[in-house]
This record gives sequence, C-alpha cells and structure tokens, in this order.
Amino acid sequence: MPERILVVEDESTLGQNIARALAKQGHTVLAVETVTAALKEMEDTPYDVVITDLRLPDGDGFTVLDHARQLSPDSVVLLMTAYASVNSAVDALRRGAHDYLLKPIVLADLVRKVQHISEYRRLGRENARLRTLLGETASSAATLLRGRSRVMQDLCAMVERVAPATSNVLVIGESGTGKELVARALHDLSNRSDGPFVSLNVSAIPETLVESYLFGHERGAFTGADKRREGLFRTASGGTLFLDEVGELPLPAQAKLLRAVEAKEILPVGSDKPLQVDARVVSATHRDLAAMSHLGKFREDLLFRLGVVTLRVPPLRDRVEDIPTLVEHFVARHAREQKKRVTGVDGDAMRLLMGCPWRGNVRELSNVVERAVILTPGETITIDDLPAELRADTVAGSTLESAVLEFERKYIASVLVQTAGNREAAAKALGLSPATLYRRLQRVGLKGYRVGE
Repeated sequence: MPERILVVEDESTLGQNIARALAKQGHTVLAVETVTAALKEMEDTPYDVVITDLRLPDGDGFTVLDHARQLSPDSVVLLMTAYASVNSAVDALRRGAHDYLLKPIVLADLVRKVQHISEYRRLGRENARLRTLLGETASSAATLLRGRSRVMQDLCAMVERVAPATSNVLVIGESGTGKELVARALHDLSNRSDGPFVSLNVSAIPETLVESYLFGHERGAFTGADKRREGLFRTASGGTLFLDEVGELPLPAQAKLLRAVEAKEILPVGSDKPLQVDARVVSATHRDLAAMSHLGKFREDLLFRLGVVTLRVPPLRDRVEDIPTLVEHFVARHAREQKKRVTGVDGDAMRLLMGCPWRGNVRELSNVVERAVILTPGETITIDDLPAELRADTVAGSTLESAVLEFERKYIASVLVQTAGNREAAAKALGLSPATLYRRLQRVGLKGYRVGE
C-alpha cells in the first residue's frame, strides 16, 4: 500500500536517491536536509514513515524521532547513521524507532524494509478494523439473542451446551427471528471457531447452480463453467457451513447433501473423483420440514441427519419483555449509522412497540426503528415518528391498554413459574411488595393462578 514518506538527510544526493527509489514503488516521498525543515513538514502533513539521519546540521535525528512520535504515534521512524554505537542504537529503539540503519545505505535493502513496514501497517489497520467489526458483531449477537425472557434464556443455554459438539444442528423459526445469529453463536463457541464460517442462502441460488455452489464443479462441466469452482463445503473445511432456507433445496441436491453429511464426502459436478470434506453443517428454515417430508418434498433421512439437535428461535411476540432492550440497541446502532443524535424512545412509543404483532419479528422491529431514527426531528422517538399502519395494526388487534395488560399478565405468570409459585419470591424478583403483587394479580386476572394450570 502506498505510504507518505519523509526523508531527512543532509547529503542531498543520498536523500534524492532514496526518494527516487521509494517513489518508484508508488510511495509519495519528500526529501529535506535539516531538522527545522523536517519539523515544519511534520507539523503541516502527517507522514506514515520517517527516515532520518542521526547527525544533521541543526540538530539530531532523535529530535525528529521524538517529534514524529508526538505528532503521530502510528508513524514508523527509521534512523540512519555512519557512526553506530550500542548506546545510540538502544536509545533509538527505546525512544520508539522502528529500526536502526547503518550507512552506507543499500537502496534495495531500504526499499524492501519499507515494503515490510507498509505490509506491517496494512495488517495493523486490518486487524484494528476486524477487531472493531467483530466487537460490533459480538455485541449485536449478544443483544439480539440474550434477553430477560425465559424462552431466550433457555435458547442461549442450549446453544452453549450444543456448540462444543460436532453434530449437525437444525435451527427453526419464523423469518426475521435471528436464526443466522444462532448459527454464528454455535460457530463462535465451538472448537471450530478459528475456522471459516461460510453462509449460503439456498433460496437465493437458482436450482441449476445449487450443486455447483455447494459441491463445486470442474472446468467445462457445463456451459459457462470456464473455470474450476471449489464449492462451499471445501471452503468451510475446518469450520461451519450455514445453509439458510435449507427447505428450498431441490431433491437431487438433497441426495448429495445427505452423502456429504453422512460420509463427509462430496462429488464435484463433472468429476468422478470423490473428495473428503470436514465442515460442520448448521441449517435453518422457517418451513415445517417434517410436513414436507410426508409430502415427499424433503428427504426424511436428510432431516434426521441435519437435525441431530434442533433449536427453535421464538417469534418476537413470545418474548415481548425483550423489546425494550432490542429497541435500545437498534436506536443506538441506527443513530450511529445515520449520524443523528437520537437517544431513545418515549413511553407511549415504547408501549405501542410492545403491543405490535411483529409478523416480521426482530428484522421488522429493526426496520421500524431505523425509519423512526431517520424521520424524528428530535432526540427522542415518539408515536408520531412510527408508521401509521403500525398504529392501525396494533389497534386492530387490541387496544393499547389490553396489549400492555396481556404482556404484564404473561410476565408475572412466567416469574411465578420460575419461583415455583412462591409469591413472596416472585414479588421480590419483580421488585414489588407482596401487597402490590396481590393487587397486580387481581388486575391481570391471576388472583387464583396456580403454577401448572
């Protein structure tokens, strides 16, 4: 990657030769001859790499080094000298120099050293970017998967128990519930986490190309196959292959997939040589695969192999108590993406969001919050910022008061189940006094409720 380089050398010919050699590699290079000129340049322009002589007419290279490190801690500084000593070398490295070069300078060696520095800086930037990305992904997954609801706590406990195993997992649930997040969590918590996580949405691939995508093909295997394709099973070797919407897989490809998961062996299209594969398969679907198998649309034996363990991701309507946490997460994320100062949702808007049917589940909630973040004129989202059809949909199903009452009833009942019917323990868990809980039980119709009814 091209770098911006400053060369500080009082021997004009050497300085220009270094500059020309580095410029030929695509770098932007400026050569100066004094400490004063170098300090002025660094004040005006940030440099990625600084190459400086140790002895200069108006000072020394240590001054350049210190100034470069102060102005730009990410800058890489190389010191050159014809008067080497152990003390000066140690001092240079202690003060932050990347390396210490002895004169006479061999230009080819210097060019290679700068190339290594450029690669080192590129990897550093990429690692920082990936750490940020992985941190955001992990944070998002934790927020979207974990919640106060019992159903999500149970799901996360199952994910943690299943992840270390090598068996295939089938994740079922309605569209938009977060099935891919479950698959990623299984991968991240598994012994294969250092391997690749490869995802394929089967429904997005034409039927004629599914086998090629999964198992690969040889060059010339069919019209348009002008080069060999490795296939996602081999790409995911040592890691996890996630097959989203696996219910859309054509029957011929189902037979090949069964062979792959049973024998860990694939046959690329156009090849007569089987290849061994090592990928854990996590599948997901919103369809009823058992019903499809009865109709002959999905192989029963494949269903058994894919679903050694089956995890169900609950719809959002069954985890209403998680909506405030999700809304807070989406507001923060979309406000950051849209570069808007939006800090939250007011009470009326939150009550409306908690009373919606959410047929599109978490994905629909995210879209609604994103729209509200874009449209709100203030820092807090109100009911007026939410779609009119959302308000109509909620009213059509129930009044706002009845929706909130239903949520409160379900939540109190779930806490009673967790405390085995002990009302004093339930009151403590809810942050209420026993008398207040008694009144709440009357109000939501649970006065005579017994666990197990």
